[in-house]
Amino acid sequence: MIFLDEIKRLNLSFNLQRENDRIAYNIIRSKRQKTAYIIKAVLAYEGVTQEERELKRIKRALREVIKEMKLTADKHCDFTEGSQIPDEVFQIFDSI
Repeated sequence: MIFLDEIKRLNLSFNLQRENDRIAYNIIRSKRQKTAYIIKAVLAYEGVTQEERELKRIKRALREVIKEMKLTADKHCDFTEGSQIPDEVFQIFDSI
């Protein structure tokens, strides 16, 4: 049983003079199940942005490890070691 307080409505406004608004409006308007389409689109977008944030966090951590280990790479991406890479670093990669 669905209660009325469980159903919420959003009112969206599109400025059709702006190209992105016009494109989005036409796409949404063309869909039969607009609410389902919007839900899927938002969740897909949020999933991607969450993955991007996680990837940036991993990249930042790797940069810190490389800096701490005094690793450098020449233009051919061949690493030269200022010290040995600890096994813990490889365990991090294995767990990802």
